[in-house]
Amino acid sequence: MNQANFEKWSEMAKKLQEPFQAIAELNVKTLQGLTYLKPDELAHVKKPEEVLEKQINLAVENGHKALDYMQQSFQIIEKAMLGLVKEAKKTAGENK
Repeated sequence: MNQANFEKWSEMAKKLQEPFQAIAELNVKTLQGLTYLKPDELAHVKKPEEVLEKQINLAVENGHKALDYMQQSFQIIEKAMLGLVKEAKKTAGENK
């Protein structure tokens, strides 16, 4: 009986850990994918307007990446919550 409880707790801990690991991987992937203005690009600027234009383009591009990040993180959380609810319903059904 004690071994069965330990296995259930171990399985539940693994399931709870999965979304945290997925979010951490998503964080790393997103941060590595962000675009920034490189010094050599600044060296080729001839007008001040070009710097502003490049910064606006970067802001828009990184904004899209941030939106993608939010969508993916919400999907991870939603998947985790749905799995938790299903498991709770299953456990409640077994205890009746």
